[in-house]
Formats: sequence, C-alpha cells, structure tokens
Amino acid sequence: MEPTGGGDDRSPMQANATPAGESARGGDKPAERKKRLVKPHRIEGHTRVVCVFGDPVEHSLSPRMHNAAYRELGLDYVYVAFKPTVRRFSDAVQAIRALGIVGANVTVPYKQAAVTVCDRVTDTVSVVGAANTLYFDRGKLVGENTDGLGFASALGAHGFRIRGKRALVIGAGGAARAVVWALTEYGAADIVIANRTASKAKQIAKMFRSHMPGVHHTDLEVLDDFDFLETRQLVVNATSVGLNGKDFLDYSVEATPEDCVHFDLVYAEEPTPFLRMAQALKRPTIDGRHMLVHQGAAAFKLFTGRRAPVDVMAKAIGIKIRT
Repeated sequence: MEPTGGGDDRSPMQANATPAGESARGGDKPAERKKRLVKPHRIEGHTRVVCVFGDPVEHSLSPRMHNAAYRELGLDYVYVAFKPTVRRFSDAVQAIRALGIVGANVTVPYKQAAVTVCDRVTDTVSVVGAANTLYFDRGKLVGENTDGLGFASALGAHGFRIRGKRALVIGAGGAARAVVWALTEYGAADIVIANRTASKAKQIAKMFRSHMPGVHHTDLEVLDDFDFLETRQLVVNATSVGLNGKDFLDYSVEATPEDCVHFDLVYAEEPTPFLRMAQALKRPTIDGRHMLVHQGAAAFKLFTGRRAPVDVMAKAIGIKIRT
C-alpha cells in the first residue's frame, strides 16, 4: 500500500476518472527522448543500496522510479533488482542483513513468503498475509505492505471514491489480499472475489468477513454473468495475466456500467489485455504504474526517512500523477 509519499498520501481523491494505460514511450520524438536522459548515478563506496526481489523482475520499473527520486533529492542511494530462485529467497533476505542493504521491495511471487522471514510484521501485514516492503527498525527486519494504500491512493487520484462502491476483484494472491484490505478499510459496500480456484477466494473472503460482512467469493463464471456485472462500479485484475502477453480471461466487459472503472495491478509497455478490453468499450481504466508510484512513495519514506517526490517518480515511468 503505497501512497503519494508516506502517511498523508492515503486520500488524494480528486480529478476525473479517465482512461489510463498509455505507453510509457509511445509517440516520443528523438529530441523528446533525449531530453529525458539523465546523468547516471555516481556510485561510491559509501552509497547505500535498496533493492527489489521478484521473478520475473527484468520488467520492473521500480529501479527507474526510485533512482530518479534519489537524484532529485540528492540522496546517496542506489536501487537495484534481484531475481532469487524460490529455493533461495530466504537466503536472499538474509543477505540484506549481512550486506547492510537498507531494505527491499518484494514482488511476485514472494510477497507471502516474505512474511515468514521478518523479525516482526505490521498490523496490515498480519491481516493481509503478504509483505511487499522489508525495512530495518532498530536492527529488526520489519515486513510492511504498502500495496493497499497505493491502490487506494491511485483510485483517489483518479477521482474514484471507494466508500459505498461495489467491486469485483479477480485473483486470490497477495496482491488481491492487499486490494481487499484497502476496499474494506476505505468503506466499499460490497466486494466479490473471483478466482479459478474458488476455495482460495473463499479463504480470503473468510479472512475479511470479520471486518466487513459484504465480502463474498465465487469462481470465474461470474465474469460472464451479465446480471452481476451490471452492478459493479469497480473491476480489479489482481492476477498476473497480461505480464506474459497472453489474452485475458473470457470476460463480458460490455455488461459493466459505462462508468465502471477497470484497474489492472500489473503493467507493461503497452496496455494489458484486460485494459485493452475495457478501453475498446470506453470504460475508464487505470494501469498498475499508478499503484506502483503510490506504493513506492510509501516504501521510499520507510527506506530514507524522506517524503518522496511523487511527481518525479511518476514522470520517470511515463505517467502523470493527478492532483
């Protein structure tokens, strides 16, 4: 959950919801690309290191985003990406202790495993069951989850108020848990979690039902249920479909209301299949880079103690933050 920069980024809820998901580089002229080139980091023996763990991780925009923020504030930090294997993930986390690395972000597929390698976790992580940020507090490795706050902040920046809304969340992994946490925290009226394996969706629904009775689960057949879809005001893709370029699931997007916001948590150089389906029918869309910036800003504050230059981080990955 990462908002516009630490604690106050929870509710930038103004601006009109308009389609997002434009290519980070599409349409640039050579001269414009040249303007964007920045002097590379000068790395010295005292430069502090922050990293991200993931697999795949080569596509990650986090290094570009965080390093732009370090340059803007003149901080002697560098942010790099690592791709540990599943078997060696716990070794990778131990390495950040041994090497004096400041902290780490964690992405697919390690968010749930990250919970088990911390000295302690925050209340949010305890509820969500997944951590996307690891940082040190008085020598102890702490697990935090800034995804939900980042999700809520991205919606708010597009003028979408969660309170009272009816949402469909597709997927049942760590990212879906963070989204459901944010939706319950910010007062959604009704949340349905749909997953290919309905038992996994049921597990998440059960987790959150004590916080909010209106959390339900189902299988993916609901994606073709016109009567149900016409009641949704927000549809979130919390699966990794789209990262590999494959088509999205069978989904009757035409059944959703014209103002139903479609939010894909993943991002790519071009709009994902899920967003293309929504954009083709002129539904408002938000791509995962917006959530990435807001969750990254919260992690930035934990790593550096400084408020993140959110506009700089957004520009570095090809988007504009709405205020």
